[in-house]
Amino acid sequence: MAEQKKKSIDRRSFLLNAGRAACGLALGGLAYRVISAHMDEETAGPKSRYVWAINPDKCTFCGKCETACNRTPSAVKAVNDQKKCSCCVVCYGHISNKQIPSEKIMSDGERVCPEDAVTRVNYSGGKDGYFIYDIDDNKCTGCGKCAKACNDKGTKSMFLIIRPDLCLNCNGCNIAAVCPDGAIERLYYGPEDNFRGIYELEGM
Repeated sequence: MAEQKKKSIDRRSFLLNAGRAACGLALGGLAYRVISAHMDEETAGPKSRYVWAINPDKCTFCGKCETACNRTPSAVKAVNDQKKCSCCVVCYGHISNKQIPSEKIMSDGERVCPEDAVTRVNYSGGKDGYFIYDIDDNKCTGCGKCAKACNDKGTKSMFLIIRPDLCLNCNGCNIAAVCPDGAIERLYYGPEDNFRGIYELEGM
């Protein structure tokens, strides 16, 4: 009786293990087919593209973008929205000593940017006329001092961006990790496309 019961248990265990093995093989084969299809460029379909961006509603221009980025200088740059800019004779993001005479702004003005990256060009009207302010991205280090001054006292036309052409698009952004305001966000940009369908020549 005991021997018959033992044989019944052994048979049940064998069938159970065999069933598990069969399921494992089936799932393994399915996973292999799915993964191998995605690894093959011809069958994988479009990949998703994401970019790191700064949320202007959260950014407080703390200065960490300048030092935390894996790139040196940082992929973060200041920009000036000309539609919002008042094009004033004296710009809060350009100089800090606002009472200086107009003709001495370029020579004696105390620059807000330590790298003197904010440029000032007379567009019209002479020394008290209409001025265009821009950011020299070759000098800009992403410190955000010009943007902070503009947002605190001016028209908020200056702000920081992560340049997609400079960003290394790391899976884990160092700036996002240290940003105290959670202003660095990863945004869906769209599917990747190598444009082979457009430019590939027939027969090649």
